[in-house]
Amino acid sequence: MSYSNYDFEDFNNFDEFEPFEQDASPIEDEENDDNYEDSEDETSPQSRRTSPTWKYFNEQTIQHPGYPVCCKCQCVFGKKTGISTLKRHLASIHKIKIGNVKNTGKNQSTLDFRRTDPWPEKEKNERDIAVVEWVIRDAQPFRSVENLRFKIMINKFDSQYQIPDEKTVKTLVVDYFKEKRKNIQEDLNAIPGKLSLTADMWTSTCNNDAFLGLTIHYIDNNWNLKNFLLDIISFTTRHTGNNIANAIKSVLTEFNLLEKTLALTTDNESAMVVCGRIIAEELTRELNDQSFRHYRCSAHILNLAAQQGIKIIDDEVVKIRELMKKIKHSTLRCDRLRELCSIENLTYYKPQLDVETRWNSTYYMIVKFQKMLRPIEMLAATDQDIKKFVPDAQGWIKINDTLTLLEPLEKATVLLSASSYPTISDYWEVVDSSTLASTVLDPRTKLTLFSTGEESTNAINAVKRRFSEYHTPMSQPAVINHDNGEVASTRDYFHQLKRRRLNNSTLNITRPSSGIYEEIDRYLALPCDDNVAPLLWWQAHFREFPALGAMA
Repeated sequence: MSYSNYDFEDFNNFDEFEPFEQDASPIEDEENDDNYEDSEDETSPQSRRTSPTWKYFNEQTIQHPGYPVCCKCQCVFGKKTGISTLKRHLASIHKIKIGNVKNTGKNQSTLDFRRTDPWPEKEKNERDIAVVEWVIRDAQPFRSVENLRFKIMINKFDSQYQIPDEKTVKTLVVDYFKEKRKNIQEDLNAIPGKLSLTADMWTSTCNNDAFLGLTIHYIDNNWNLKNFLLDIISFTTRHTGNNIANAIKSVLTEFNLLEKTLALTTDNESAMVVCGRIIAEELTRELNDQSFRHYRCSAHILNLAAQQGIKIIDDEVVKIRELMKKIKHSTLRCDRLRELCSIENLTYYKPQLDVETRWNSTYYMIVKFQKMLRPIEMLAATDQDIKKFVPDAQGWIKINDTLTLLEPLEKATVLLSASSYPTISDYWEVVDSSTLASTVLDPRTKLTLFSTGEESTNAINAVKRRFSEYHTPMSQPAVINHDNGEVASTRDYFHQLKRRRLNNSTLNITRPSSGIYEEIDRYLALPCDDNVAPLLWWQAHFREFPALGAMA
């Protein structure tokens, strides 16, 4: 029964009762004492059913139906008389005292939480931050904190913690973002040297909104190569080179990074190429900074080359793609293929489909197909639907020849896509003075990747042109350890190919000292160290070569 049908104000205003006559018995005129303390809800239907007071009153008399009539003295009360009045009547006239009965409405839902004092402000703020970080890192909607089961769970863990509501969490997230942005500014101010940027434009698959991601790369005081996402810019304007350049410059200006920015690496999209050119021109004009360079991602270039190479076997690739799709989308075929691999003592590889924008994915798809060729042929022998997609002998010749060409491209893409170690000195084609200097300052290569004569001389001159900018020694950083691992073997693969082409693996150039460039000559006189991480080498030799170390 809903309580909204009752007018509670009428209960409080019912102070006097109209007298009725019943067998010459007077009707008791009582006043409702609103200040009378009673825990019962006097006007609720639940009280009229459960209070023991009603054992002494009858509302179903013939003469006064609906009116409470005292069973002891036949005194009649008004329809809306409260229980407190009836209790006083029993106590004063009949000396019957009725205790209070607590109203426990069955329709009211309650949470059985222990009543505890909330945490002080400091402790509560610490817990609020934990909730905010969970919301951010797990991409939870703000309304998650309003979930009843979530509240019950948190209360079990910490009954003193009062969870903030949805609006409060949203405010806390914004405040958290602003605080972290201040911390980022402090970290950026502490960068001792130059920094580089990578930028990429991408579109959300959920709502087709475009975003520009900007990542920063730098070397800290401990010679660790660091990188983090500097900003994600919502892009609502046209994706022109000028608009992208303005967006990047706005972020660099906000964080005071214009003078520190050494390079920008992007993909080969025309707007990005224009963006790099505009930023270089504006930095040269506004800051007289001619050291800034825009680089096209070499891994992206290799991927474009690989895509063109794959077109040579396009018909075979289409067949393999369709075959893998039919197996991948059929549980029965996957299970059967797994059984056949087990019979042939071969490793089962989950069927993989290639994606045009995912580098090397076509190569990986074909390699998996090749490794499971025998079980796939056995499966095709009993499944006519996939038999027509198995390449013939002539098709396999073309596939194997193409894989031979794609393998070094895959290795190069993996090597050059890394972010935990320097890669610019690993480019096969050095395209300007910056990459020339980077290759020479790599202690694993120095001049060994350049042919003797003009090419080596140009590389040394590129270092000398920038040497004077860094001729002031820097402070000595702390010693740390680096793990080069598998990267060295992959890098050696390409360096050996280049050295073999140059027939220059034993090159050892010694040049006389020449004043300001004496440091360069001493560096080049040292033998190459193939098995060391470049940053670790420069950390150990920084005092010996302070200007070159600052350049590196």
